[in-house]
Amino acid sequence: MATYKLEISYNGTNFHGFQIQPKNRTIQGEMKQVLDQLLDNYDLSYSGRTDSGVHAKSQIISIKSPYQLNTKFIQSFNSLITDEIRMIKCKKVNENFNPRFDAKSRIYKFFILNKSKEIPFSKDFVYFINKDLDIDELNDISKIFLGEKNFQNFSKLRSNQTPIRTISVSKWSKINSKFVYTIEGNSFLHNMVRCIVGCQLAVIDSKVTLEDLKKSLVSPSDERHRFMVPSNGLHLWKIKY
Repeated sequence: MATYKLEISYNGTNFHGFQIQPKNRTIQGEMKQVLDQLLDNYDLSYSGRTDSGVHAKSQIISIKSPYQLNTKFIQSFNSLITDEIRMIKCKKVNENFNPRFDAKSRIYKFFILNKSKEIPFSKDFVYFINKDLDIDELNDISKIFLGEKNFQNFSKLRSNQTPIRTISVSKWSKINSKFVYTIEGNSFLHNMVRCIVGCQLAVIDSKVTLEDLKKSLVSPSDERHRFMVPSNGLHLWKIKY
């Protein structure tokens, strides 16, 4: 069977995350319904799971199939799938390609809006905060997450997971009325990015100190940080191979 690398985008608003679940609507579940109509023999793998409500500009899937998957396949898939999901690319790759384990890094972006007049057009994709933020202050805080750190207090660990992750990019930018947080790492834990953003905002609101966050990245306490931003502002942006 040949191996194909697929790139998909999706609006995660009305989904209970990526991974298939018996009773809930998921990205993988919607894809399976369509792929079962197009292919009667295939194996599907993916680069990673996104949580409920999280969006993806670029999620990578692999399919092993004896059939030739080409432009016509993309068109057929997109004509059958919900408008909330789109296949962008499909190309044949090395048979040993694994979208999860071959990934060198993953990039997420979190969008914050502080202009209420834009809410009707953006509410599903940004987190609205009704106050001014200082980009320099945010960037001073974001630097503490760079490097190899212990993110036990910033995530919901699954069994047998190591909390050690390496972050190569952690920075804020401002695009018009949106504050955009970009984080790149080798991989991420459940709820990790949303907690990292929430903790940065908590420092600004004096709910936690920067020193406390620094300490927990080296010597985690028994309790997780409970500062969590909503999922609608989070986007899986790119996966590097």
